[in-house]
Amino acid sequence: MVTTERNKAQSNATRRGGDVVPTLMNVLGSTLIVAVFALTLPLVVPKLLGYQVFDIISESMEPAIPVGSVIYVREAEPADVQVDEVIAFMDDDDVVAHRVVANRTSMGEFVTKGDANNAEDPKPVPYDELLGVVAMHVPVVGRFMSLYASTFGKVYLGLALACGIMLNMLADAKRREASRAARLRIRENAAAAASGDAPVTARPPRRGGWLRTVFMALLALVFVGSAGVVFYVRHERKVAIEVYDAAAQTYSRKDAADSTSVPNSVDFDALRAVNPDVIGWLYCPGTNIDYPVLKGADNDVYLRHDYTGEYNINGSVFVDSDNQGDFSDANTIVYGHHMNEGVMFGSLENWGDQAFYEQHPVMWLLTPTQTYQVVIVSCHHVSAYSDMYDILRGHDETFEHFLAEAVAESEIIPVEGATVNPDRNYIMLTTCSYIFDSARFVVHGKLVPVA
Repeated sequence: MVTTERNKAQSNATRRGGDVVPTLMNVLGSTLIVAVFALTLPLVVPKLLGYQVFDIISESMEPAIPVGSVIYVREAEPADVQVDEVIAFMDDDDVVAHRVVANRTSMGEFVTKGDANNAEDPKPVPYDELLGVVAMHVPVVGRFMSLYASTFGKVYLGLALACGIMLNMLADAKRREASRAARLRIRENAAAAASGDAPVTARPPRRGGWLRTVFMALLALVFVGSAGVVFYVRHERKVAIEVYDAAAQTYSRKDAADSTSVPNSVDFDALRAVNPDVIGWLYCPGTNIDYPVLKGADNDVYLRHDYTGEYNINGSVFVDSDNQGDFSDANTIVYGHHMNEGVMFGSLENWGDQAFYEQHPVMWLLTPTQTYQVVIVSCHHVSAYSDMYDILRGHDETFEHFLAEAVAESEIIPVEGATVNPDRNYIMLTTCSYIFDSARFVVHGKLVPVA
């Protein structure tokens, strides 16, 4: 009787003491798994069901569809679309979601209007530009679109999922081992008591099945691989920040200045002694934009190399290899990676916010032969396959159309003096965006020479 009571007490104590850690592991693991599915299911499942998914970035459909929402678009026959339905359609290279005011079946076009706009859209939407009808929207989810669209976002999700599964498996294995060990001790203590020997206090746990071991090993590889990518990316970012901070301190001298005088000077002789591919320096006071501008033999060179020529995944700020190296083209395209912590052009989308833009309406471009005030005239999202990425050398009708399109698509209201002049040269700063597949954000700046 005493032995039985002692065995029960040991079993209960073992169960209570051995269940705390597995429970905590279950809670944490399940939380990670639920979080991953909560973030991915709103995108993945609708796509599997045939819906197109887009992120809302403008206020034109407020309050019906708030900024940051995700919309789900289903295909529809144009003639079947009803008035008051919200449709998604192509407007040049952008996707727009507005409400149907009229469906002109005889003319094969829609008249549309944003709920928050005071007037109808200036041009009808031809049937062949219809993507579909907005079936529903989910607020806030759009703010997490970068997790789906960026490579590193997918890595973070994979890391969290692998970690969650492993934690749950480890918790289950720990409970099994504790339960098995408790049962063995009870039996052996009973046998020891019957023979008059001392009670058994411990016994090595048995190993689990080989299938679980293999699965855990595979998950561990996923976890280690994903963690390795994360740490590598963070290390490369840290190196890039240090390299470009040092460059700014070494080659760019900052001067107190107002908005109309040059705020810095650059030692191009010393800078080009390090790398003759340096063709300029881009600077905006009060922001992280403070970088040398390079031009390589092709666009791959400085996509993954810093201004010294050393490999770094953050790359450099560089001009399209098909542009002239002296900014003499009508439009010069300047690329930069969209990195976290504002590295490279990670902060470029800030200019899409009206208040931020009004605080920083100009940048400065210094070259070995000329200094320019970069007057920002337009900011907007665009597809990576847009014709805005065509190289434009002359101030012809094509260039005038380019400028008109940039102004029409702009997400900001230009400040006083930020007018478009087709006789000036321009730069188009561009970086990745994650509001839809192959999305980019561009900032158009008019180059005004400074004596």
